[in-house]
Amino acid sequence: MMKSFSDKKIPTMTLSKGIIAVGLGIYIKKLSALVIADLHIGYEEALEEQGIHIPAIQLNYIKSLLDGMIREVNPNKVIILGDVKHEFGSALRQEWNETLDLLNFLINKKLEVHVVRGNHDNFLIPILRRLNVPFHDPYYIEKSFLFMHGHKPIGLDILYSDKIKYIFEGHEHPAISIRDELGIKSKFKCFLKGKIDDKEFFVLPALSPLMPGTEINILEEGRYMSYLLKISDTDSLEVFVTEPEIGIFYFGELGRLRKLNLFSS
Repeated sequence: MMKSFSDKKIPTMTLSKGIIAVGLGIYIKKLSALVIADLHIGYEEALEEQGIHIPAIQLNYIKSLLDGMIREVNPNKVIILGDVKHEFGSALRQEWNETLDLLNFLINKKLEVHVVRGNHDNFLIPILRRLNVPFHDPYYIEKSFLFMHGHKPIGLDILYSDKIKYIFEGHEHPAISIRDELGIKSKFKCFLKGKIDDKEFFVLPALSPLMPGTEINILEEGRYMSYLLKISDTDSLEVFVTEPEIGIFYFGELGRLRKLNLFSS
């Protein structure tokens, strides 16, 4: 049974000046914006079509967690970094209904909503138009902040623009795996923080509870999906493990973590 966050305090941690991890999202004080990524609404129906039967559990979890995150930081807007829906080829019935439900949930809280296109977001435009939600492809810029999904490269003129100081992306679903002394393996979602030129960038974990994540600590170099990870020094990435019911924890640099014996191979 999925957790409820209606009466729980959502953990927070400062990642940079005015940039705060909250649950599975990031709050940007300067924009009063809560940033989230990779909801993959409708995944249950997509699995059903493959003969895998699980109950429709994601939407209530996502709404409950978002409610707690919004209560914690009180934003004026929500920016979704792509993969709102799951199915590539069409908008399944569950995707259509639940995406409308989620967007109405946010709009009814008097929040401005922006969506950046992800690689799963085909056939999303009619849903967004129905609610007048802006759709940004391939990225969205506000002040010195750039928001992207991460599956496509961005032009060097944008990446190295003096105007841009912070970049946010999803797509990778970052997580780390740890194996204890009994050999039991656990996986934890995480935020990643890195630098390109004079800019800080952040990779967000998947908001979907059915997307446990890519084990970045055991992933071979060159196997990353996200654009920024492909072009950055991944050993210097800072890792912040997050579990909304427990807390957010700084784990240090990824290169150091790779050398420890805590991880599975």
